[in-house]
Amino acid sequence: MQKMKIKDNISRWVWDMQQGRQELGIKESMIDRYMLVLLWVSQGNTGPSAFWLLFFLMKHPEAMAAVREEVNRVLKESGQEVRRDGHLINLTCDMLMKTPILDSAVEETLRLTAAPLLVRSVLQDMTLKMANGCEYRIPKGDRMAVFPYSAVHLNPEIHPDPHSFKYDRFLNPDGSKKTDFYKDGKNVKYYSMPWGAGVSMCPGRFFANNELKQFVFLMLVYFDLELKNPDEKTPRYDVSRLGFGALHPVRDIQFRYSLRF
Repeated sequence: MQKMKIKDNISRWVWDMQQGRQELGIKESMIDRYMLVLLWVSQGNTGPSAFWLLFFLMKHPEAMAAVREEVNRVLKESGQEVRRDGHLINLTCDMLMKTPILDSAVEETLRLTAAPLLVRSVLQDMTLKMANGCEYRIPKGDRMAVFPYSAVHLNPEIHPDPHSFKYDRFLNPDGSKKTDFYKDGKNVKYYSMPWGAGVSMCPGRFFANNELKQFVFLMLVYFDLELKNPDEKTPRYDVSRLGFGALHPVRDIQFRYSLRF
C-alpha cells in the first residue's frame, strides 16, 4: 500500500481511504477488506445490473420512453437543464426520490437478473411447515438455503409471465409503488428478494440502488441510446453466477449512443 502513495494518478477514493486510516488509526487490514468489498459489489453486482437495466430499456421502447419522460420531468422540476457549454447537472437525493417509474424498472431488472442464495444456520431443532401442509423436521446444526430466484422471482403465480420484462410491474394504476402480490390467494410478504430478507438483508442495498439509479438517470439525461440491431436477442445468463448475486451476460451487445445536446 505504501507504493501506491507515490504513484501518479492515484484514485482519489484510494487516497482518501489511506488518509482516513492514518488519521483515525484504522488498521490497514480493515481498509484493505473494505476496499475489496466495494470493488466486489461494484464489479460483481452494480455494473452488470446497470448493463441489464439499460439493455432492457433499449429493448423495450415503451419502457425507455416512460423512464426518459420521468427523468426529464424531474430535471425540469429541479430548475435545471442540460446545457451545451458542458455544465453538469446537480443530481440530488431528493431528485432520485421522485422516480417511481425508474424504481419499478430497477426492481423488475433485479427480479430478472439477481439470483442470490440465502443461507441460514439452524440454531435449534425445528419443524418447517410448508404452505401445502407438508412438514419437515430439521435438526440443530444443519444449514438451510433458500433460492428466491426460482421460488419467488420466476414464480408465475406471484409474477405472471415471469420471464418477460415489464417496466411497470411494480407500479399501481395510480403510479404509486405496488407492494401487493399474491400466491394461492394469500398476500406474499417477500415478493422480490434481490437483497436477501430479514435481519441479514444487504446493508448496502440503499447505496447500491441509488448508485444504479444515478448512473442510469445521468445516462438518459446526456445520451440517446439505441440497440444497433432492434431485434437483438437477450443475452443468456452466465449460470456459474447463480447464487452469487447479479447474473452476468455471456456476451456483449452492440448499441449506438449520441449526445442529446
